[in-house]
Amino acid sequence: MMSPASPVHTVCPHCKRPVAVQPEQQHAHCPEHGQIVPMRSAVANPPLQPMLKPLALGA
Repeated sequence: MMSPASPVHTVCPHCKRPVAVQPEQQHAHCPEHGQIVPMRSAVANPPLQPMLKPLALGA
């Protein structure tokens, strides 16, 4: 019996996080690795969460 295939996405080749890229673009931006050449693969890691600014106490 064959196992179900994982969906294929455009990901960073280093961390396998999803990246956004237009079909005509050759490069994408990974928040962790900067400008990269994306690859098609299953997503292995969730997207990085944006850093929240610490609250200024007493302001």
